[in-house]
Amino acid sequence: YVQPTTTQISHRYDSFRVLVIGQSGVGKSTLIGQAFGIKQAVAEDEKPGEADIEKEFISPQNDRFVLHDSK
Repeated sequence: YVQPTTTQISHRYDSFRVLVIGQSGVGKSTLIGQAFGIKQAVAEDEKPGEADIEKEFISPQNDRFVLHDSK
């Protein structure tokens, strides 16, 4: 029963936003990078534990997934 629901959702919405939240330093950016193939999720100019929740990361594997990393 999951497939019909997934198909209905994918036809109804252009993208899916995912917010990854958690305590500082637990690997949220690493999770985004590894699970969705987004290398820029771990930015060189940001200190560990700092992330811009407004910044969008779009998965190269599926551009319908838009992710946000919390502080």
